[in-house]
Amino acid sequence: MVIESLKPLRVRLRDRTIDLRPGQPLELNDDEAALLLAKKSDKVWPVLRPGDVVEWRSPALPKQQGEVLVVHPDKTFSVYHPLTETLCRLPSGWVIKVIRPPINTQGSATQLHGGCNDQ
Repeated sequence: MVIESLKPLRVRLRDRTIDLRPGQPLELNDDEAALLLAKKSDKVWPVLRPGDVVEWRSPALPKQQGEVLVVHPDKTFSVYHPLTETLCRLPSGWVIKVIRPPINTQGSATQLHGGCNDQ
């Protein structure tokens, strides 16, 4: 998973120390990234893009999975929620895993049918 920090941050992982800087995304394995997001959710966030499939954990519901439809400037993202069957705007701090779609050289990674009215 690719993560980015809000401000310069030194983080101790299991076997090494890393320095995070704003504007310089860093690829970590999913376990390290999930642990870092859980401990420092106010300082780091996952780098998301439309078409990514994300797994998230909310305070009220079990682990869920869905496709990122829109990434907002405030570090939230919109996804069609599988349980409520509605469009939801979620904080990126809830993300525990990002599954990147394969690169499609013949068009966009995903095609949305119909409209998306995100308020």
